[in-house]
Amino acid sequence: MDVDHPETKSGMTRTNYLILVILLGILQAMPPFSIDTSLAAIPAMAGALTTNAGSIQLTLSAYVFGAAIGQLVLSPLSDRYGRKAMMIWGLTAYILAAIGCAYANNVEMLAAMRFIQGSSTFAGRILPRAMARDLYDREEAAKLLSFIAVLSGMAPIIAPFIGATLLETAGWRSIFVFMVGYGIFTLILVILFLKETLPPERRIRLVPAKMIANFFRVIRNRTFISYGACVFCTMGGLMCFLTSSSSVFILFLKQTPQEYAYAFGGIMIAYSLFSFIAGRLVSRLGIDKLIHAGTLIGCLSGVAMWACGAAGYNTVWAIIIPMFGYIAALSFILPQATAGALSPFGDMAGSAMSNLGFIQTCIAAATAAISGILFNNTQMPMVTIIALFSVGSLASYYGLVKPLRNTQPKH
Repeated sequence: MDVDHPETKSGMTRTNYLILVILLGILQAMPPFSIDTSLAAIPAMAGALTTNAGSIQLTLSAYVFGAAIGQLVLSPLSDRYGRKAMMIWGLTAYILAAIGCAYANNVEMLAAMRFIQGSSTFAGRILPRAMARDLYDREEAAKLLSFIAVLSGMAPIIAPFIGATLLETAGWRSIFVFMVGYGIFTLILVILFLKETLPPERRIRLVPAKMIANFFRVIRNRTFISYGACVFCTMGGLMCFLTSSSSVFILFLKQTPQEYAYAFGGIMIAYSLFSFIAGRLVSRLGIDKLIHAGTLIGCLSGVAMWACGAAGYNTVWAIIIPMFGYIAALSFILPQATAGALSPFGDMAGSAMSNLGFIQTCIAAATAAISGILFNNTQMPMVTIIALFSVGSLASYYGLVKPLRNTQPKH
């Protein structure tokens, strides 16, 4: 990774820049490690806590809902009190919550601790992006974030293998002990090596009334609604797969946790590959054509997955092959639709992004809850929800995005 870069207003040396990339990459890897390491353990946790897999899936919903609250409520506090202070607070809460998860003796306690853990992950999800904006202009910030993404993007690939290995060698509680260690390690690095990027003179006073007004300004915007619908539907289907797939693979299809980890890791590798392809295509096709292609591919893949289940094809490949198509669609839709949704808000892009993320995360939490409630030890609830979201994404394009583009002048 070449981190040679022109001098910017931060005046940072190459060594310090590399340290910053590594540290922020470790921070941004925290959310996928917090979810993906635990997926293979859902059946084992259900057995240990004398409940069912659907109830354990609800603890993931609690985590995701906590992440939504943390993003909307806690992240803005960093504009007032500084990035490093809020990062230390968030990491401390994360460590304590992970300890609580490791000692949980019932599903209610696990859900409560996962909620707190999710709310604390704003330190890894949001603050690294804010720090990049503090230090650099738009182009240099994008370059820094791309380097960070190289590191954090490996987490969804390796996390299932770490979780499956810990599960088989030391039990499901060891996964949360791993999270405790990850949090402590990261907290030490932040305290020792991370410098505050938002000096006191640049901090702002929070005005709740203005924040609420901005929220409603964003969600009433037609462009935001149109592109946002594609984002929400696509992410809803992905969240259903994340929360339900381990139960389907391990309990219904009788795969081992390691076999599930290979399947999940392969899908995440495919996502990285398709994201690279999408990045090359967007400059040639534009975001709308890429979103159109993505919604078509996603709809075909989601419906094919449902049709395989309805026809009784109860095999791993009947899920994995369509999921490769769905993950390709996700890589085509998500970055482009996000950019489209934020395009009217040049003066308040940060608030718009926070609102988009909040709504997206709430829908993901609701999807995780519904899929957990409906889980019946078969693949049908999962594939049905994914199919419905994929159809919804295509309908959002034709019903919202395409008419919106037709009303705008062509260049």
